[in-house]
Amino acid sequence: MRGKASLNRLNIRENGRQRRHSTRKYILHASIIFAGVMLLPAISHAEDNKQQLKTLQQSIAEKEKSVQQQQRQRGKLLSQLKQQEIAVSQSSRALHETQATLAALDKAIARLNQSIKQLEARMAAQQKLLAQQLDAAFRQGRNAGMQLILSTEESQRNERIFAYYSYLNEAREKSIRDLSATRQALADQKKDQQQKQQQQTALLQQQHVQQDQLEKARAARRKTLSGLDSSIAQDQQSLGELRLNEARLRDNIARAEREARARAEREAREAQQVRERQEQAKSKGGTYKPSPSERALVSRTGGLGQPAGQDLWPVRGRTLHRFGESLQGELRWKGMVIAAAEGSEVRAIADGRVLMADWLQGYGLVVVIEHGKGDMSLYGYNQSALVSVGAQVRSGQPVALVGSSGGQGTPALYFEIRRQGQAVNPLPWLGK
Repeated sequence: MRGKASLNRLNIRENGRQRRHSTRKYILHASIIFAGVMLLPAISHAEDNKQQLKTLQQSIAEKEKSVQQQQRQRGKLLSQLKQQEIAVSQSSRALHETQATLAALDKAIARLNQSIKQLEARMAAQQKLLAQQLDAAFRQGRNAGMQLILSTEESQRNERIFAYYSYLNEAREKSIRDLSATRQALADQKKDQQQKQQQQTALLQQQHVQQDQLEKARAARRKTLSGLDSSIAQDQQSLGELRLNEARLRDNIARAEREARARAEREAREAQQVRERQEQAKSKGGTYKPSPSERALVSRTGGLGQPAGQDLWPVRGRTLHRFGESLQGELRWKGMVIAAAEGSEVRAIADGRVLMADWLQGYGLVVVIEHGKGDMSLYGYNQSALVSVGAQVRSGQPVALVGSSGGQGTPALYFEIRRQGQAVNPLPWLGK
């Protein structure tokens, strides 16, 4: 009986264990099912996020592709703009030179016309005098001289009268020679006048062709600018592009300086020698008078000096932007922009030598003049350059023509002064 009771207790305990194990399995299965049910929304949400991310990435890729296409198109248009503005520059310069030649030719023709009038008046007077002399001789008769020789009147009186007739004959001969010379001079000047008038006609035709070429180049430029405006919005003139333009300008100036360094150093030494000779002569109580070439050398290598309104304005007009004004974001204007009529002459503010004359993105056709001692002046947005690299220029000399190159909307001059490579406010150097 005791063994049976023990067995029953064992069975009871085993059954309890089985019931507890079954309960745990049920709870575990229920928990797994419940967790699965709870995870379904999260899994669905994650899948949605992945799909959204994929869609967003595709959209970004398409946008990047579109931007790259726009950038390539912009690059092509900028390249076209450069070529077209160079064509405008060449046509403008040729037209400017033709107009200058025509102006000189007009003055020469005016002088010739005045000279011809004077010669015609002189010839008329000479013809009148000769006619009077011939009339007087005719009235005296062809045998008057012979009658005097054969006359038995007083010999002294006859000699005086004979001498008088000799003077008259000489005067007539001189009048004839003068008249002949005047006629020849008149014929020569009329021939010269005819040649100049023919040259003038040819130049006027050439001017007409050049004006047509200039207008075609301008029309092509306007079309390219329109393409730029339509392909890329104005807000894409980003800060990075402006910085890149500034970097290009700085790099181009630095390269031009490196190329011209040997000449600049040589000229600086030669100018210093001239100054030393002047100082030595002064210390000895004398003076050293430099030659014209030495004076020019000292002037173009002496720098711009301290700003005291000593230099002239490169062009006259309304100031559109001043040094230090906000350009975009934290960028500020490194120079000033002066509005002026297209084709107006841009003048060098001081003596110097042309360091650079080239087209640069953002600045158009640029002329840079070095003045020595690390000073230089920069003239941008030009329609045409009138000087070449290495040319010596004097203060007030025309170096360019006002334009709107570099993609500008209106004609103006961009003007900078740089000292030791740093842009400084140019206004204090300019006169009133």
